[in-house]
Amino acid sequence: MNSNAPILEPGFEGVLDVFTQLLNDGDEVGASLSVWRDGVPLLEVHGGYAGLGRPWQPDTLAMTYSTGKPIAALAALKAVRDGLLDLDTPVEHWWPTFATRGKESTTLRHILSHTAGLPTFSEHALQVDPTDKSALIQDLINQEPRWQPGAVIAEHAATYGHLIDGALAAVGADDVATATEALAAELGIDLHFGLNPGDQGRIADLTIIDDGFTAEYLERDLGSAALSNPVGVLDPAFTNTAKWRACSFPAIGLYTNATSLARFYDDLGRTDGAVARYLGPEMYREFLTAQATGHDHFLDSPASWSLGLRVDDGEFGMGGIGGSGGWFVPSLNYSMAYVTRGLGTFERVDLLSGAVEDALGTTKLTSTPS
Repeated sequence: MNSNAPILEPGFEGVLDVFTQLLNDGDEVGASLSVWRDGVPLLEVHGGYAGLGRPWQPDTLAMTYSTGKPIAALAALKAVRDGLLDLDTPVEHWWPTFATRGKESTTLRHILSHTAGLPTFSEHALQVDPTDKSALIQDLINQEPRWQPGAVIAEHAATYGHLIDGALAAVGADDVATATEALAAELGIDLHFGLNPGDQGRIADLTIIDDGFTAEYLERDLGSAALSNPVGVLDPAFTNTAKWRACSFPAIGLYTNATSLARFYDDLGRTDGAVARYLGPEMYREFLTAQATGHDHFLDSPASWSLGLRVDDGEFGMGGIGGSGGWFVPSLNYSMAYVTRGLGTFERVDLLSGAVEDALGTTKLTSTPS
């Protein structure tokens, strides 16, 4: 089997057909899809192009927007496990400059569960270089929260990682990018917030394939404020630059592929996995447990957040605007990830996940756990 041939368990042919049809119909321009169970790949496929004249390769990476938020949260939870932070002491204990203008009661649990009341940068940040992490963290320090910390759920679409990195810097812990590189090395996968020049050639160029991919957010005041600031984060003309790709913007800037993301969630679903060991039993339980449930004012819909993950009826994972995502489904004991460079809606991944669950529900798998 050559490196571009799919790994395909018998019974998953229908999933491959859906993936191929998306490419043939032009509903997808370049992507990877991966399904794992108990450490074994059930389906691995990629196709299309990473950019002009560049076929998608097994090691191609793409920026996946909010898909990276759970990975960013792990850096903070590792600091808690190491005794550098805790979840419920106000972060002013370690980060006194942050605790101004109504933020004095803010805890790390608030930040990680999207209830800190800081879902947007200020209008001042419209003039800030999006790659200037220090300036954006200072913008959050200067802000008054929209709501009392802990009172309202609103996904911190662009601010999430800078809040985490600010808290980590205050205690001298590894920042999100550094902690993520260490975790990825332990797992043997690609998870990166910012890439060095030697790896930038593996990155797929983002392209908009459906102008409506942001419509439901930008038509609302909070959604528009969150996603339009800092300027350029939804514009491929900016996010495809080497400068952006080299910076760490942990709320939205995870570079990965479907295999890496599916392996991450496959591992996360096991109590004896590397992530469980990385966090320790207490933080592992906290990471998978719902912390804030109700109406999310950014999403304008019901949501349940753990400390970084979306959770729903036992399932957990995270998607990113544009169509990428990864998750674990305990009831069927599988993980799935889809990583695309084509910025569009989630119709593609919905079609594929339906086909995967059909295959899992009707197929006697031949693979055995490793």
